[in-house]
Amino acid sequence: MENRRHHLFALSAVFSLALGCSSGTENPPNSGPQGGSGQAGSGGAGAGAGTIGSTTAPATGGVTTVTGGSSVTGGSSAAGGATTVAGGTIAKGGTTGDLGGSIAKGGTTGDLGGSTGDLGGSTAKGGTTGDLGGSIAKGGTTGDLGGSTAKGGITGTVGGTTAKGGATGGTTGTGGKSGGGGTAAAGASGSGGAVAIPDAGPVDPNKKITLWMVGDSTMQNCAGTGQCGWASQFQQYCGPNVTVSNQARGGRSIQTWIWGDPNVSKDNPTTAGGECTVIDNKTYSDNWTTMLDPTNGMKPGDWVYIAFGINDGTATCNRHVGSALYQSDLTYLATTIRSMGANPIFGTPTSGQSCQGSTNVANRGFGPETKAAGAADNVPVIDLLTLSVALYNSLKLCPSGSTTFWFDGTHFKTEGATQVAGVVAQAIKDQGIGLAAYLK
Repeated sequence: MENRRHHLFALSAVFSLALGCSSGTENPPNSGPQGGSGQAGSGGAGAGAGTIGSTTAPATGGVTTVTGGSSVTGGSSAAGGATTVAGGTIAKGGTTGDLGGSIAKGGTTGDLGGSTGDLGGSTAKGGTTGDLGGSIAKGGTTGDLGGSTAKGGITGTVGGTTAKGGATGGTTGTGGKSGGGGTAAAGASGSGGAVAIPDAGPVDPNKKITLWMVGDSTMQNCAGTGQCGWASQFQQYCGPNVTVSNQARGGRSIQTWIWGDPNVSKDNPTTAGGECTVIDNKTYSDNWTTMLDPTNGMKPGDWVYIAFGINDGTATCNRHVGSALYQSDLTYLATTIRSMGANPIFGTPTSGQSCQGSTNVANRGFGPETKAAGAADNVPVIDLLTLSVALYNSLKLCPSGSTTFWFDGTHFKTEGATQVAGVVAQAIKDQGIGLAAYLK
């Protein structure tokens, strides 16, 4: 190969003397390959015998000799002539030429510049699985970049018709509509985001509403003994357009509150599912009947706070409620409340006085069930079990308790009820629940 190159250069020198001065211009050093067009003077870009780009550069052979004749590499007379070495009508290698020819190296699978070459051809490298720039980019319907259908096609990572995220990440997802990062970070609407709580219409603090309280003795109105439920003290935290209607009733589980205490059987054993039996499921408690009344009951825009869990853990009927039924009954209440245009809020039960040394610890159940129902039904949840324990510890109620806060370690006196009601009001504000607009 080396001897052949010396021979070619020698012949080129002879040929140059015979023809006179060359009219081509040499490419500067390190200019790199250029796609040729066969025009005199440009010379194309591919490496070849003879001077790059000369119209009549020193030949590498005679008209029909060595590697520069009319039928060999280098054109009719010289490298870079009418059929230049790099860029001539038929570039080096013909159908498997190196650079710049109308049919570049490899023909239908050429390297650069060919009609079907590596870059810029009408069909990029690999055809339907080409690399870059073709009308059908790498992978065709599953191509990498720039194709009419970008990476991943319908479910592509970047830039497809429906890019990454698809139905869960906005209209076009990451990468926008045409790949390579596109124009949108997360499509039209992005992924994730806050879950909206469906209220029964816009919040209007100037509208008069009723806040209905549903629960057991830890929420009920004060008794002559001095026992007070916290819901009885909630009115003082409300604005002028809110009326608190306290429908909490002592001794109730969620089931006996809905259907009435005598309407739930006290007989054991219970049902096959381990639950107490509702005798007539079309007969409701007085409290629920009041709230369902079409004239005096719940109205659109009202709010309903629901919390049980103190009596539901009783092992025997008629107050026993299992985990699944407890969650199901919360769902029933939320669905019915919303059907009348009102808004439900779930609450976990208050903790009782339960000390470990000087620290109060939670001692009530049904917190997980309440949270699960809230998540399933898209209902806001006030975790009063946790919040009440934090209150007790801030007041240092352990180990000795308080004669002004507690009635009996489960129920409150007025002072305790007032402070717990304040905790609930603050939680409603902190969680951004719509009812907050009506509070002081």
